[in-house]
Amino acid sequence: MSCKWRTFVCSVLTIAALAGCSSLKPAPVVKGKWGFINKKGTFIFKPQFEEASEFTEKGAIVRQDKRLMRLQANPPGEATAPVGPDDKPVLDPLPAIECAQAGEKKFKIMDGDKVFFDPASKDELPKVLADGGFVCAKFDTQYAYIDKAGSLGIPRWFPEAKPFADGRAAVKENGRWGYINKKGIFVVPPKFLDAGTFFDGLAPVKVLDDTPPT
Repeated sequence: MSCKWRTFVCSVLTIAALAGCSSLKPAPVVKGKWGFINKKGTFIFKPQFEEASEFTEKGAIVRQDKRLMRLQANPPGEATAPVGPDDKPVLDPLPAIECAQAGEKKFKIMDGDKVFFDPASKDELPKVLADGGFVCAKFDTQYAYIDKAGSLGIPRWFPEAKPFADGRAAVKENGRWGYINKKGIFVVPPKFLDAGTFFDGLAPVKVLDDTPPT
């Protein structure tokens, strides 16, 4: 192979390699604002926060223009209680527990290698199922809601999902978050970039900066 030909081939391979590297760049993070909605999907706190946590008995922690503050639900507004060093404007993580096959259309719930619910067992139901509720668990790469019989309480799977609270659960569909009821029906359409769990009738949701609040 001539020197000129080798130089040409090397140049082509270099360009191809650089093109391949450029295609591996991570997708940009979509910026947005956090607000808080009620169970009907109406904003009680309009989207204005850069970060937010779910509500607890102590309120919710948010960050706005580098300032951390605590919100109260009733009446809606900033709480007088100061923000402590352990207060963080972050959501709870997705459920870590998993469901495993336990027969035809039956599932048991696993916490690591430990089985804490098996529909074939006569043991007392765990608290998350004691009142006929659902437990949100991961199966392979998807999430489901398992009832006290070990069946799919809602006959469908979601790419991401969070536990029920106040009769609502945040689930992801087609790349957006919304809220379903215990029949699996969307009561708040999947339109949010991110969403948290309800507490005392309020839940944090993230929208695009240019999304008008409803």
